[in-house]
Amino acid sequence: MLETRKVFIDTECFVKAGLHFDNPTFKSFRKHCENNELIHIITSVVGKEVESKIHLSVTDALTSLKNFKRKARILSELEDDHIKSLFSEISEADIHKKSLDVFREFIEGCKTELVDASSVNPENILSLYFDKKPPFGDGKKKAEFPDALSLFSLKSTLEPEDKIYVISGDSDLKSFCNADPQLISLESLDKLLDLYSQHTNKLTDEVKLYLESNEDIVKGKIEEYLEGCDVYNVSSWEDAEVDNDALTVINLGNIVPSVIFINDEESQITFDIDVEFEVTVTGPDFNNGIYDREDGLVYTFDNTSQTKIISRTYTVETLLYYDSVDGNIESVEYEDLYIAGVSSGIEVDVEENESEDHYK
Repeated sequence: MLETRKVFIDTECFVKAGLHFDNPTFKSFRKHCENNELIHIITSVVGKEVESKIHLSVTDALTSLKNFKRKARILSELEDDHIKSLFSEISEADIHKKSLDVFREFIEGCKTELVDASSVNPENILSLYFDKKPPFGDGKKKAEFPDALSLFSLKSTLEPEDKIYVISGDSDLKSFCNADPQLISLESLDKLLDLYSQHTNKLTDEVKLYLESNEDIVKGKIEEYLEGCDVYNVSSWEDAEVDNDALTVINLGNIVPSVIFINDEESQITFDIDVEFEVTVTGPDFNNGIYDREDGLVYTFDNTSQTKIISRTYTVETLLYYDSVDGNIESVEYEDLYIAGVSSGIEVDVEENESEDHYK
C-alpha cells in the first residue's frame, strides 16, 4: 500500500544509476511527478552532492579523452572524417554546463520541491554523532554529516501526520529511517514505482504472475543476451584475451520484478538478477618464459589458459505488451530485453596466476 506521495531520493541512488537521468526508472518517476501523482522533494545537500558528482565524472571523462588524444596522436593525420572528429577541440566549460543542465532539467521536470537546512538544529546532529547513532554508526563516520543534515532537513518540513519515502541503499541511512515512523525507507526507486503501480492498477499483480510463470523464458533471453556480448580481459596479463570473445552463463538467480510503469496495454519492468558465468582466457605463458636481462623482457614460447567463474549482478529492463480482458492479461508479447552496462562489452579480470580467492 502506498503510504504517501512524497519521495526523497538520496545521492546514492543517482550515483548508482550512473548519473543517467533518462533511464526508464527516472523517466517513469518524472512522468508521475509531472502528473502530480508523486511529489519529489530534494534537499540542498543532495542537490549540491549530485552536482559535485557530475562535475567529477565529467572531469574524469575529459581527462581520459585527453589521454586518448595524446596516445593516439598518429591517427589524427589520417584522412578520415570520422577519425578526425575524435580530435576536434571542445569547450570543457560548455561540457560541464550541459552535463549539469541535464540534472537541473530533470529536477525542473519533476516539479521538485527544494528543502534547505536553515531550520535544522545542529545540536541534534552532533548528539547523534557523539552517541554513535545512525546515520553515523559505530565508526562516527564524519562523511555521514551530509546524510544527517538531509534527513533533519526533511523532517523539518513534515507535519506530525506526514510521511515521506526515503530512497537509499545506504545501511546507516536506512537504520535512521527505521527508527522514525515518518521516514519510510526503500532501497531503490524501482521499489517505490512498483508500490505505486500496485496501488493504482490491479493488472500489476497479473503482470508479475505472468513473469513468474514464464521465468524460464525470461532467463533464456537473459542468457542469450549476455552470451552475445563481447567480453574483454582487462587484467595485467599482457596480450591475454578471452577465448572467442565470449562467456558461458552457468547460473541465474531469482527474478523479483518491479513494475515501474503500467497501463491497460503495456507495462515496463525492471529487476536485478545475480549471474554466474564462466570465461576462459588465453595468453602468453610467462611462467615458463625466459627473462632476458639485457632487454629487461620475458620471452615466451607458448600460450596457457585460465578458466574462471565470475559473479555479477545486472539490471534488466523489458516491456510487455498485452490485451486487458476482465482484469487479466492476454496475448502477451515481449520487447527485446535490455541489460544495463554491457552495451560496450563485458570486462573481466583474469590473471595468468589466479589465486583460490579469485574463485570465491
